[in-house]
Amino acid sequence: MAESRGTPGSRQVIMRSAADLFAELGYRNASLRAIAADAGCDPALIGHYFSSKEALYDAVVAETVRPAEVFREAVGRRDPDAAEWLLRHAVADWGDPVQRRRILGVLRSALDLPAARERLSQSLVPEGVAGADEVRLALISSLLVGVMTSRHMGLLPPELTKDGNSAELVRALAPAVAAFLAADPSGVARPDSGE
Repeated sequence: MAESRGTPGSRQVIMRSAADLFAELGYRNASLRAIAADAGCDPALIGHYFSSKEALYDAVVAETVRPAEVFREAVGRRDPDAAEWLLRHAVADWGDPVQRRRILGVLRSALDLPAARERLSQSLVPEGVAGADEVRLALISSLLVGVMTSRHMGLLPPELTKDGNSAELVRALAPAVAAFLAADPSGVARPDSGE
């Protein structure tokens, strides 16, 4: 029988099920009923923890795509190790096949759903980051999304895609990320500015 009240860990079980189904089916096709069935709970329990499907998706994105605080700290650093530090934290989950599939699911949902795209953008460029730092993070985020997608498509050399060993990937990407962190993108118009 599905549970109707939360038990310790219910919220996390729901989030794991939602992350898996969003990854497998996409945001639009992952119904709250399907998520509840996968989590072994009553659909009303989802409403107990999350006010809506959108709120559940927000929680999944926040849990799955976690670079916001890492990015915020990285743009404030000016030391030579900032790029490697950022990359070690940003790609830490890429070696875990389950987490990687969830990240790809978030990216896939963002491709065809404007609200999902906005939520992903907020996770990648944290609130309060503006100006040159916003441009830097947008460039770094774009690079990482491209590399993650290329990794999934098998376009990267095998030495950069070994599960559980991101050191080679970090070393390969560090010069590009360091250049973005050091760049002065003044004069670069924001994509939505119309300039």
